[in-house]
Amino acid sequence: MKSVLVTGATSGIGYALALLLSQRGYTVVASGRNEQQLMALQQQTGCHIIQADLAQPNEVTGLFERAVSLVGHIDVLVNNAGMNSRKCLIEEFTLEEFDHQYAVNLRAPALLSREALLHMKPQKSGQIINVISTVAKRSNETMSVYTAMKQGLSGFSAILAKEAQPHGIKVTSLFPGGTDTNFRAAERPEYMDPKSVALVIAQLLELPADMIMHEMMFRPPVELE
Repeated sequence: MKSVLVTGATSGIGYALALLLSQRGYTVVASGRNEQQLMALQQQTGCHIIQADLAQPNEVTGLFERAVSLVGHIDVLVNNAGMNSRKCLIEEFTLEEFDHQYAVNLRAPALLSREALLHMKPQKSGQIINVISTVAKRSNETMSVYTAMKQGLSGFSAILAKEAQPHGIKVTSLFPGGTDTNFRAAERPEYMDPKSVALVIAQLLELPADMIMHEMMFRPPVELE
């Protein structure tokens, strides 16, 4: 069974995905910042865990190395971790907020993708799934910094797909809409359940060998555009 590295696995989509893949027999390496939550996830699923802060570039590159050392090889990388410090007008964001969002939302998945390519090229196979957001397809006021980073990741992921495909490596850019996770301060029951998004990601791992899903966008019924 395939070995999968999932970032942002202590809550939301990443947590639901780690649970689902573990139940299906995948070898899961779950990463997150909160060590206690990771340990609870490990007790629940038997998955491997790595505590890492993706805002720190040395921890990002070390994360992939540690994952390989734990399970021998990584077949699938799911760049799921992301953050948005707050909504604010352009004239209100701080340099610290900008740098933090850049580090987590763009630099970390780019670095992890680079490490995955280096690892997967010799084995002529692999899969990288970048969980982006429908925000990359829109222009919402008060979401300038987050949108910029997600649009940057979307562009990076599209080029990654072209560079990876000749080596047998599949790359998918996922654009999920509103999801009811603790990413938001208030509960949004009208949004998608994280388990539903995890199910979609799991299905991508089981597509026929002669098929690649380059891009996929999906939303809850309450979102129309």
